[in-house]
Parts: sequence; C-alpha cells; structure tokens
Amino acid sequence: MSNGPHTQAEVLLIKASEDEAALQLQGLSDSISGFHAQQSVEKLMKALISARSSQFELTHDLHRLEKALTGLGETLPATPMRLSDLNDFAVEYRYDLLFQHSTPDRAELIETVRLIREHVVARIAALSATP
Repeated sequence: MSNGPHTQAEVLLIKASEDEAALQLQGLSDSISGFHAQQSVEKLMKALISARSSQFELTHDLHRLEKALTGLGETLPATPMRLSDLNDFAVEYRYDLLFQHSTPDRAELIETVRLIREHVVARIAALSATP
C-alpha cells in the first residue's frame, strides 16, 4: 500500500481521518455523510488489523472485518450506531436513490467514528510500545 516512510497502519489512519473530517462539512447529504463514516470505520479497522501484523481482506463489509479483529483478540467499543447500520452506507445508500431505511443521525455518525478512532489509535499505540 505504501512505499514511503509510513507504515500501512499509519496510512490507513491518515485516510480514515480524511473521511472523518468530511463529516464536519455542512451541506453534505445523509448518504454522503454515512458513506464517509463507513469508510472511516472501515479504514480504522483495517489499520488495527495491519498493526497486528496481519493481512486484511479487501472488503467493505464491517462485519467481516470485525470477525477478523475478533480472531486477533481485538474487540471494538460500544458505539451509538451498529456496524450493520454503517454497512448500509458502503453500497446501498451510495447507489440507491430511494432510501429504504431511516436517515442517519449525524451526531451518532460522528460519535461512532470518534469512539472507534480513539480505541484503534490507543490499541495501535499499545501494540507499538510492546517490546
């Protein structure tokens, strides 16, 4: 993924922060906000998998990534939004003009991403500090 001075986990953290920053922009549609929240969480999960010196699956499915993390002994914190709710934004909301679900609560999207980011950053820091 990266041939530069950053590790794969670091690159994914940077890219996740870009998606998270988009959530603060005014005027974004619910589908675009949800998409950036899902993308941020996806990259955060992949960063933690990478920091555990493991390969991650090229998928947008947060449940599959969570299963991979569980297999590595990692758990994610409780969040206002379920991963299944965020999963819908990866594809369904992105390409479906006729929403079949309720629109997301922007504050819940932001809080969900923040909680997962703080957890992942702390876990990566702890893993990096291990001799």
